[in-house]
Amino acid sequence: MEYRELKRTSPREDLTIFTEDSFATQHPLLSRTYRFDSDNKAFWPNMGGYSIFAYCLDVTSDQGVRLDWYMAEEGNHGGWKEEDCYILERMRDAVTISRAERTEQGDGTVCYFFGDTCIRVRESRKNGKIKLEPVRGDQIGGGEWVELSIDRVYGYCTLLEQHLNRKDGNPK
Repeated sequence: MEYRELKRTSPREDLTIFTEDSFATQHPLLSRTYRFDSDNKAFWPNMGGYSIFAYCLDVTSDQGVRLDWYMAEEGNHGGWKEEDCYILERMRDAVTISRAERTEQGDGTVCYFFGDTCIRVRESRKNGKIKLEPVRGDQIGGGEWVELSIDRVYGYCTLLEQHLNRKDGNPK
């Protein structure tokens, strides 16, 4: 499916990972992974402009970068190539986040259990909102617990933060 069509028909947010060879120097996974939503001008017909703003998961890097200026698929010769793209709201067990169980751990981290998924995070508050820093995550796969990649744990943290920080102050 074409990238723009995917975004036009998808829910709000996704994570896109770009290939290692898209960059002149080696970048770790989180430095090649960007979060953005379908509320960008590029995904809406008849807009007065065309842009895709995104936020790098490695918060020390690009924040609010114009992704459309760098992506090969957007017509940039030699631009960044997609390695993987997934829609946060469609991640496995995403619909069970509203029933997540929270357990504090002895090392100061917190585990959230929902569906067949467990994520371990560092929890903090910023401007009255809960902020989750991913530590690790696991899911049951083939009858065994399988470790999740850190970008997937970050995706679950994003969805869980949205649930915990609803505007009306009440979780779903």
